[in-house]
Amino acid sequence: MIEILFEHAWFLVINKPSGMLTQAVPGIESVQTTLIEQLSNRDRSAPRAFIGMPHRLDRVTSGAMVVARNQRALRRLSDQFAARKVIKIYHALVPHLSECESKWHDYLRKVPDEARAELVSRETEGAKEAVLSYRVLSQHELRREDTMELVSLVEIELETGRMHQIRLQFGSRGLPILGDILYGSHWKWLESEPGQRESPIALHAGKIEFHNPQNAERISIVAPLPKGWPELLGQP
Repeated sequence: MIEILFEHAWFLVINKPSGMLTQAVPGIESVQTTLIEQLSNRDRSAPRAFIGMPHRLDRVTSGAMVVARNQRALRRLSDQFAARKVIKIYHALVPHLSECESKWHDYLRKVPDEARAELVSRETEGAKEAVLSYRVLSQHELRREDTMELVSLVEIELETGRMHQIRLQFGSRGLPILGDILYGSHWKWLESEPGQRESPIALHAGKIEFHNPQNAERISIVAPLPKGWPELLGQP
């Protein structure tokens, strides 16, 4: 079952679990199909639930997502994402960062025929602008194999939403998100849940802000950290 953080007749804000695709072909578990089934089972007297996805999170990423409950909401939410009117705040654990805050401006593209992205020059065919800002929230000592290593908990704000953007921008600077083997991490983060194809990485969409697609009221929702994070970070 997917945790619903905020419910409205036109949209939902959910706390996506790691290990689940946002959308998939019929027969493969996804946020979209799971929510349709979850809401249809809960509200049996209502018509079959509509769930539209105005944005995505990677399978290995958890956290706050807004989903539309009708076509008009889907169009208006999609327009907000396209116009960069949605604020997306992430939390990640990376190897020790000495620079407390910074803004990174890169260009990336999807690698042809592969499920990963790469940094490229601005002139490269298919290059897309990728901009994020981060600040270090705290430093922690975590055990890796037989040694203790210093890692940084960072808060990240995306200005653009590109494929694997956070993962690639940190990984390309020698700061791969813990558990993100695809972009260079040698850490084992949290254990996979039964049935998960990929292990979680230490990347969580912690907050989302957008305009209510029905009445334009500003909505701000925080998604609690996944199970296991507070314990590893020594938080209550």
